[in-house]
Amino acid sequence: MSGTGRDHTFQEIRVQSLHAPAFEFREPTETRGHGDFAEHDRRLEEIAREAAARAASDTALVLVPPIAALEEMVLVLDGDEDLLEDARANAAEGAYELALELLAEYLQAHPEHQEGRYLRAYCLYRLDGPQQSEALEILGRLRTEEGLPEELRERIRDLRRELRRRLTPPEIAAYTEKVRSDPLGAQARLQAFLELAPEEGMVSYLLALAQARQNRLELALDTAERGAAAADVDRGEVAALARRLRLALLGTHAAPATSAFKTGDFDRARRELARMDPRWRRSAVLDDFDAHLALLIGRPRGERPLPPPRLTAERAEDLYSLIAEDDCRHASMLMQTGRAVEAERLLAHLLTLLPRFAWLNFLCAACLYRLRRSPDRAAACAEIARTDRTLTQAGELLEAIRSWQEATVINPAVDEYLAAMESVQGGVSVDRLAALRRRLTALERQLPTLRGAARTEGGAQVVEQFGQAIADRLREIDDAMVVGGLYEKYDRVMSSVQGGIKGGAEADRLDGSLAALATEIKSVRKNAKESARGQLDELTSLVTRRRGELEEVKASIQVSDLVGRFNDLAQQGRYANQYTLRAQLTTILQEAQKLNRRKSRLDARSRELLDQLIGTLSRTLR
Repeated sequence: MSGTGRDHTFQEIRVQSLHAPAFEFREPTETRGHGDFAEHDRRLEEIAREAAARAASDTALVLVPPIAALEEMVLVLDGDEDLLEDARANAAEGAYELALELLAEYLQAHPEHQEGRYLRAYCLYRLDGPQQSEALEILGRLRTEEGLPEELRERIRDLRRELRRRLTPPEIAAYTEKVRSDPLGAQARLQAFLELAPEEGMVSYLLALAQARQNRLELALDTAERGAAAADVDRGEVAALARRLRLALLGTHAAPATSAFKTGDFDRARRELARMDPRWRRSAVLDDFDAHLALLIGRPRGERPLPPPRLTAERAEDLYSLIAEDDCRHASMLMQTGRAVEAERLLAHLLTLLPRFAWLNFLCAACLYRLRRSPDRAAACAEIARTDRTLTQAGELLEAIRSWQEATVINPAVDEYLAAMESVQGGVSVDRLAALRRRLTALERQLPTLRGAARTEGGAQVVEQFGQAIADRLREIDDAMVVGGLYEKYDRVMSSVQGGIKGGAEADRLDGSLAALATEIKSVRKNAKESARGQLDELTSLVTRRRGELEEVKASIQVSDLVGRFNDLAQQGRYANQYTLRAQLTTILQEAQKLNRRKSRLDARSRELLDQLIGTLSRTLR
């Protein structure tokens, strides 16, 4: 008899590694660079749609015909007053063409009359044709004149606003359609309309942007600054463009100073600022640059990173853009052409100089993420970038980096778990289970660190699943080690009779050991998990079979022993005491009959010997 092999199969492994999500870097829709005005083409159709939608959603002004309410403004001028009175009456009745004829005669005699000119603009507006541009022109001249009665001034303003509401979207649409085929003609038409409606900020924006795209930056700056000053709609967009244009022009003139700054030579940077053309040196952003340099000069040379400038967020952004916007665009280009390593070197140097520049931090974070380098540094950069609301991808980038951060800590632990479990796939022993338990226990001690490393909901969920898997496996290992120990005990018991059972005493000892093992298995099974009970049942069945086999062996040994005793007595023959001999033979017969009555399991040879022994003894003792 010998022991059998056995395996332990663990529950299905459901722990998965984390994967850093893909992040596709895109240039912002509103180009940040002060030297890049390529959004002109990109935004044309978008601006045309927005203008049309705004015109459709705005409520048209209800303009009252200029009749009696303005009579007190009329001067008594000979007999021409009747012409103005009749023109006013015809306008009130909707006879605008007749009113215009009367006004033409009246204004020929009195060309500077303010109410008459307003009334003419009103009639042209009501005729709803190409003359509306003339109406806008008349009102444009009127609105700047002195001596206007307040009520007439308000009517001029209201009528201009309504005319602009009607005329601006078609002009923008016409520009959009024409600018690609005839850019100069389209710009000329837009310029002419801007002279009629300088309050329309988007018209100034489009014209300045087109001029900048043709590299006429000073003309574009003049257009944008005038537009920002005159606009009562879209002022923010045209003012932002003016700021970018000024920075673009300043960047060229201040290049020697910014270059010196990037090399760390702050004294030379200040000298370069002092040598600039006064026309360009008189600028708030350059004053801020000079003040920042003055603070840096007193600091230890080579100290990095530099402190941020002591400025408001908007003014600091201008200074950052002046110094590093061109470098940022270059780094962006390097990233998009597969040269991220070069981009990272450039960005890392700039960050030591301008550590709070949001756009620079965004690019550095994106670059590090693409290279899968320095996750903590990338996360810090992304946190700074997120403070700039114009960087719409900053939040998405930060989430991707957080997933990457947690993956760099959690995935090695998951890999170790999978490797540990793989080590017992070919079968287990108590020693291998003990080694597995040590590896999993070491992983269990890492769980607090892994929970602290989880930065996303998905990461936290993976860590919890990981912890549960380890706990489940450790419980299974405990059960498996108990089962394995019982199997090893069974092997030790059976190894004691590996050469065969030599006698009854040895058989009894083996039976006692197997009986004790069966009792221990039964006790362990009461508290075992379902997965271990199957193996315990297999071991119980194995022990039961061995004990059954042992009963057969013991019975055979008893038969051999009885036959041997009978043969010993038979050899004594007539020399033995007949009375004693008969008593001994009777005892052998009784033991043989008892063995026979127990229906003991005997092999065929032992059964035959037992039957022969009982028959012989029965005949002898008659």
